[in-house]
Amino acid sequence: MSFAFTPEEQTRIDVAAFLGIKLDPIGYVELSTIIVLSVMYAVEFIALCYQLHNRDYLPLKAKNVPVMFSLYFGGISWLMGDIFTGGLVHLGHSAVLRNCKFTIIWLRVCIGAYYVTSIFALRCYSLYYVFYKGKAFKGKAMMVSLGLAVLSIAVFGAISMLVPTDMTAQYEEMLDMCYINNNYVIAVLSVIWSIWLYTAIMTWRMRKIPFCFNERVELFTTFVILLVVSLLNSVALLVVDVYPASRGWRNALLYANHVGASIGYWVVMWEPTYGCLFHREEYLQYWINILKEDQMEREYDYSTNMNETTLNLVDFADDIPLAQLYRRFVK
Repeated sequence: MSFAFTPEEQTRIDVAAFLGIKLDPIGYVELSTIIVLSVMYAVEFIALCYQLHNRDYLPLKAKNVPVMFSLYFGGISWLMGDIFTGGLVHLGHSAVLRNCKFTIIWLRVCIGAYYVTSIFALRCYSLYYVFYKGKAFKGKAMMVSLGLAVLSIAVFGAISMLVPTDMTAQYEEMLDMCYINNNYVIAVLSVIWSIWLYTAIMTWRMRKIPFCFNERVELFTTFVILLVVSLLNSVALLVVDVYPASRGWRNALLYANHVGASIGYWVVMWEPTYGCLFHREEYLQYWINILKEDQMEREYDYSTNMNETTLNLVDFADDIPLAQLYRRFVK
């Protein structure tokens, strides 16, 4: 996979010019984008392993680490789909990469963008379930919600695969890139915008609800990120003429999608991860104190029937002012 300027690349540029398309060559800018985002995901993977190892730590457990862990792999799939179908690499050398219908429908759309945005929406619904309905989001409620999201993705992907290739996505040999049918683009963007609309409605409904931790920031961040990502993808796919041909657009869109998804993830996971790593007992004490002060033990599935060590921590937490605990691990 070459990022150097070759005679073949010049031929591709000449063919595109003949077709009325200004094609920027694939080069080291694209390579640097791939490296930067790969390093970002590698660092996140280390953090995710730590979170999964400490998934029984109550503040992390409340974030549903296994589901958030699956979000990471959705992001990886989305990244691969964006790279393969967004004009950042040459496709002609690989039969797998030339199968644009597969890479777009499954890597970029279904397991990627559709799943990632669905998990953010599911997180939004879990906050609604906890703070609006006053119930713990676990067991049947969580499994049914997650199952419906996954089922809708599977159905969308299966139907997309049954649709003729020229109505979804196909490989354009002369330009060595994937072409996506506009009607299919509209169908996919309609789904993504529907998910954003759902988060907007849920955020509005919960605007006056008092939260325990940083849930209001989570809601607002999710709302803004989904809005920005949806807008940029809509403009790139529907307004810009063959956006993978533009160096600026193909790189900018990749950064927007994945830095945005990463920010959304860390807004949810940063505080309990930092607390677990650097102030494990103090943060647990602070977290329990907040639940007890706001009377949210049942909603967060926190039981007082815990082991002796945790009970000692709870008793100790009662004797420490909440502001003092906050300053210890946050400031």
